[in-house]
Amino acid sequence: MQAINYTNARNNLKSIIDDVCDNNKEVIVTTKGEKSVVIISLDEYNATHAKIKQDIKIALKEIERGEFMDIDDAFEVAKKSYRV
Repeated sequence: MQAINYTNARNNLKSIIDDVCDNNKEVIVTTKGEKSVVIISLDEYNATHAKIKQDIKIALKEIERGEFMDIDDAFEVAKKSYRV
């Protein structure tokens, strides 16, 4: 992921937008302060949000069916997957 400063982004916004959309890239725009943003294409934004909505819908159905584990069990499973 490329990071550019605000001035560069402002001066080259059209070409940055074209590059992001045409090449499925993400660009971080930074400021002198601590604020930053990420530029992504609208298609990527929509696809990501659609996936999140789908995952939430599936998770809610699993919860309704009682297909979940408590936090302690989930933590133990997660710990095991990180052991080397």
